[in-house]
Amino acid sequence: MDIFMSGEVDKQVGDIYREIRKDIEENLKVLKDNYYGSEVTIIGIIPIIVKLTLELEAAGFFKERQQFNAKKKEADFRLRIDLDKFVNSSSQIRKMMVVKNIIESIRLLKRKAKKDFHGEKLENDILNLLGISACEIDNLVI
Repeated sequence: MDIFMSGEVDKQVGDIYREIRKDIEENLKVLKDNYYGSEVTIIGIIPIIVKLTLELEAAGFFKERQQFNAKKKEADFRLRIDLDKFVNSSSQIRKMMVVKNIIESIRLLKRKAKKDFHGEKLENDILNLLGISACEIDNLVI
């Protein structure tokens, strides 16, 4: 499974997010050769960490996205993380916020890819690789 990460992030947290992303991506590389069903081969996860003003929202910027293209076997998720909470959290909580964003994306994908996607296994593998429990993720508010 290929998991591609990027981000739509405010410049004040760009470097912080980049370091967290690099760390997570490094850990998730081992999943590349794992089989999670035939329905999905690539997942793009792009957290949105910006201050969303009414003007930006009205103009259509930084919209959340939950796309699954069954023909291409690709998914693209862009879910928000609250900028103020991210800025004011410890480095450990920031990482947990990004991991929760990933897990929420996979959970949403499980609802869309119903034929042959082993989302539960992927979720468990990610949490195990990162040393985080599902309970920790579920109790974290972002």
